[in-house]
Amino acid sequence: MLGMLVAVSAVAQIPMQEIPQPKTLRSVDGVLTDTLRLQMARLPIAGRMIEARTYNGASNGSTWRVRRGETLRVHLDNQLPRNPDADLPKQGNFPERANTTNLHVHGLNVTPKGNGDNVLLAIEPGESFDFSFALPEDHSVGTNWYHPHHHTSTFPQIVNGLAGTIVIEDPTDPSKTDPALSAMDDRVFVFTSYFIDTVTNTIPYPPRLTASTAFAPQPGIETPVHVNGVLSGKLSMRPGEIQRWRLVNATYELGIRLVWKRIAASDTTPVVHMFIANDGLYLSKADPTSAVTFTSGARADVLVSAPIDDATYIVELQTLDRTMTVIETRIMATITRDGSPVEPAMSMPATLPKAIQAGSIRDEEITGTRELVFRIGDVSKVQSDSSAIMRTFTIDDSPFNHDVVNITVQAGDVEEWTIRNDSRGYHPFHIHVNEFLVVEENGVRIEDPIWHDVLLLEPLKTYKIRHRFGDYDGKTVLHCHFLPHEDWGMMQLIDILPKTSSVDTEPWNEPIAFPNPVAGRLQSLSVPLPTFLGDHPLTVTLFNAVGHVVQSTATTAAATPIMRLDVSKHPAGTYYVRIDDGRRFVMNEMVVLVR
Repeated sequence: MLGMLVAVSAVAQIPMQEIPQPKTLRSVDGVLTDTLRLQMARLPIAGRMIEARTYNGASNGSTWRVRRGETLRVHLDNQLPRNPDADLPKQGNFPERANTTNLHVHGLNVTPKGNGDNVLLAIEPGESFDFSFALPEDHSVGTNWYHPHHHTSTFPQIVNGLAGTIVIEDPTDPSKTDPALSAMDDRVFVFTSYFIDTVTNTIPYPPRLTASTAFAPQPGIETPVHVNGVLSGKLSMRPGEIQRWRLVNATYELGIRLVWKRIAASDTTPVVHMFIANDGLYLSKADPTSAVTFTSGARADVLVSAPIDDATYIVELQTLDRTMTVIETRIMATITRDGSPVEPAMSMPATLPKAIQAGSIRDEEITGTRELVFRIGDVSKVQSDSSAIMRTFTIDDSPFNHDVVNITVQAGDVEEWTIRNDSRGYHPFHIHVNEFLVVEENGVRIEDPIWHDVLLLEPLKTYKIRHRFGDYDGKTVLHCHFLPHEDWGMMQLIDILPKTSSVDTEPWNEPIAFPNPVAGRLQSLSVPLPTFLGDHPLTVTLFNAVGHVVQSTATTAAATPIMRLDVSKHPAGTYYVRIDDGRRFVMNEMVVLVR
């Protein structure tokens, strides 16, 4: 935790106002338009009026509701004051330029270029920009969100509650969406937290980097988690009603756990509802549960049934810190029965819409593999060299650099990645533009894989994920969604090349594709082979810098899970290892031998 929770008196005494819903905007003739005016405004936060950065002067942005094939057009007008540190040297991977912004549409499969989901933009105070997000016809339906994503100002802006929900509506065709699901009303809940200065009643500006500020880049005291801008309230439901609750974790790094309970006299029992979607992506079938946990950046959709008697029904909110330890437990809402009964009573859907139109990712689709390692370095170095913080939070031992492409793929590729968390901390892994399927955890295959766009990596665990890179090319990112970690540099730049690129056929002609090669005084190379290819024939080839074959071996992954190549007699220079199954799978890796 970077601050202490502000005490809130009598949180158990729930004020009986209805928890408000954000303003809703819908598309007209296939286009939804909105203006996000980024401006300072006074908000009621934790019992105080706080000067904060806002979208249009409100606690959260509007909810955007669109359908597949439609377009979102958003005018972002940055009216924040000039950055106090605008004339100071840039520090690198550390929060600064907190009034510079852009816009990320988290969960959308849209272009990352130009005025699309382009998080490399820097929109300065006094500037505006017109975004356009065209949804493909086969886009997944579900709950997504938007928020600022300018590197070094993501964390300082998110702690102002800058976030809004994007709902891509279910198809109206009853053959694709169960009418029981279509009949339900939606409720959107956006969870945010703030850092406030209780003397000035502001959200303070990040300080410059020193040894004392390195691990506290956002000054202030942390508030309890708010929901739609308030701490608590009631939620009214008609007898016999079932509602769909869309839950969005828009906090900077906190975990949220909601627990549904029935209280009758001294007897408290859990109440089961139906968990139906994770990160805006439907499960294969509804999962009965009385509690749902979702990390920073993640979403959860739950079908909630109205109380069936006069007992007290509550939603308990547990806040978890970055170690997944509960730091606060309180009643978020009392669910009350109100209004005329629904006749006949609503029922749960028998089936759920399809998560991804192309379905699960099959072995034979995969075109390549790679490994990512999340690691936290020696934090003690920060005491003697404060700039060490900018090199401590890494992926593949590299901190983020705007000018370095860490991963190069082609549009249309389908890859299986091994992700290792070599640190003793948690890291929510998030990739932009394309969701992914988690198929393995610590070497154990998952029977019913779940789609994600945020995966909480547990300490010292290894995961395998699969994802399809769609038709969109351009530069985008992956990162840890603990936003201090991201602003400290735990992020990578991905270049999705057009399908016409030759990177897979002649890598020696595309050296930009391999900015972080295997390098060193190596005597041998250990090349892991893709286990999903089993006993299908593979060829492992070593090329030199101009594309001539140095050595080649035929084998299978079943016979040789790890191929070892003797390179002790090869001179210094650049080489390329290729694994090729003669069909679809091709993987290249650059190796630099030093002698």
